Amino acid sequence: MGRTQDLGARGPNSVVTAGPWNGRDSYIAETAVTLDRLTAKIERLEQREEALKARVAELIEHAQQASRLQALAESLRNSRDYKLDEIIRQVKDTRGRLDAIEGPRSEYAALTYRSFIAVDRKLAEISASLTRSARFAGWLQASGVVIGLVAVTAGALFAGRVF
Repeated sequence: MGRTQDLGARGPNSVVTAGPWNGRDSYIAETAVTLDRLTAKIERLEQREEALKARVAELIEHAQQASRLQALAESLRNSRDYKLDEIIRQVKDTRGRLDAIEGPRSEYAALTYRSFIAVDRKLAEISASLTRSARFAGWLQASGVVIGLVAVTAGALFAGRVF
């Protein structure tokens, strides 16, 4: 066995650049370079794919958050609308009750007291009048008792002198 054959000229990187198999080696070298380029391109594409997957996940999260915010806004709008409808219903109910209390509108022009303030004043006057009447009745009752006692005493005195 012997020594290694030195086939072809070597370049600065110890790569055989010339020799009898130059056609086959150049094909293999070109194929190797192409495979290296493809491998590098695949790695770049895989990295890009990972970056895109992360971006898509981020976009999905933003879309879900936007969907949740939209659902919240719709819920708040529905709640507000429900509350307004409820208030309108209560106002209509109260107005109907007040109309029933006040009576027909055609008779309203002939009324003496047209507001709650006027009715309240009149009720206060009536209450004060009743209070005065009650005090006067109490005074009359007390004075009636006193007059009765005086009359009984006078009658007893008079009866004692006469009989």
